[in-house]
Amino acid sequence: MRIVSLFLLFFCFSCSKTSLTHFKGVAHTHPYHLQLGHSLSPKEKKEIKAMLSEIFEEVDTLYNHWNPHSILSTEPSSPKLLSILFLAHHYKKVTKGRFDPGLGVQLKLFKTASKLPNGYYPKVYDLDGMLKGYTIDKILDRLTQKGYAHIYMEWGGDIRVKGQHPNGRKWHILVGKQVIELEEGALATSGCKEQVWNIDNTSYTHIMNPLKGEMLKVEKGMVHQVTVRAPTCGFADALATATMACSSFEDASSFADEMKEEYNVDFWIESWDIKH
Repeated sequence: MRIVSLFLLFFCFSCSKTSLTHFKGVAHTHPYHLQLGHSLSPKEKKEIKAMLSEIFEEVDTLYNHWNPHSILSTEPSSPKLLSILFLAHHYKKVTKGRFDPGLGVQLKLFKTASKLPNGYYPKVYDLDGMLKGYTIDKILDRLTQKGYAHIYMEWGGDIRVKGQHPNGRKWHILVGKQVIELEEGALATSGCKEQVWNIDNTSYTHIMNPLKGEMLKVEKGMVHQVTVRAPTCGFADALATATMACSSFEDASSFADEMKEEYNVDFWIESWDIKH
């Protein structure tokens, strides 16, 4: 997640008809939208704005590998990172290495200098493949601790919900042309439509296959977008990243079926020429 500075542009209003309160803005270059199925006092709105600002700032100062002054960049063995790194390695184990948080050197060289991976690289953490989801989970946890029961949080296309819309229905989320109803759970999407590099007359995505140590090419039969439903947004985010890193559409579909058998998850996978 490329961050130079943190921008929060808040727009908040309360709708008395549905008791739905909105908070909108941009953090770390990604737009966010928080909806609470509650009517809030001015004091409560101010507290939630401060909480959002605090969490987004924490993400930058602790976990952002693009920030050269973050704890992840300067003190990767800091106790302050234990919990997120433990979770990242758990996701690596669950996905059998398809999600790998230790590819920071390779990915940064590719994204900044268009250099394809070649040979051995030291392990440097890059948590981009789970960080948006992890952040959303932190926001939901904090709001739940404050007693809020009906929450919809979207940031950069990743979503987690709790409870119900004030109209008494589940939260409605559009995945492609399909409306997904959620009461408890999360959706995360990973894709490469907007991040393509042309190197030596070959197009590559920003996704690396950790099992082969190769950047994935833009070609038929390769995955270009994945949406995952999971109980938490961090898990959905990591699974979406892992599925994108599969070597083919068939490999991604097989991986998705394996995950469905073991966990309470769903997948929507698209390749450059196939949808599933």
